[in-house]
Amino acid sequence: AACITAAATAYGVAEPALWLILKTESGRIGMCTANTNGTHDCGPAQVNVETWVPQFATLLHRPVAEIFYAIRDNGCFNIYAAAYILRVKVGEAQGDIWDGMGRYNSATPALKHLYQRRLVDAYRQLYPQARR
Repeated sequence: AACITAAATAYGVAEPALWLILKTESGRIGMCTANTNGTHDCGPAQVNVETWVPQFATLLHRPVAEIFYAIRDNGCFNIYAAAYILRVKVGEAQGDIWDGMGRYNSATPALKHLYQRRLVDAYRQLYPQARR
């Protein structure tokens, strides 16, 4: 939980948004999932390694392999990566957090909307007291 709070603060994203993404993605440390398009999502926040590992390697001036293992095997690094990605996606959505959260999964409208429905389900599970 400390990593989630710190990552949210570091990248200026809402902490509940990270919790919802983590619940929706339901990944684990050391876990990678193959996507239908041939790419792979790894770690607790299921970060797409083909998209993000090269970018993080460049940003951090670290070898690609090192970043891959950090994304997959270091839960806190993975959550910081997710917070960074969410910040980027909210920026792409002109500051709209809900649109940015959908874009965390896909910018394609139909896929984004499906993901947003999954986020709503995660919200209802994490915050049952908010139900009306």
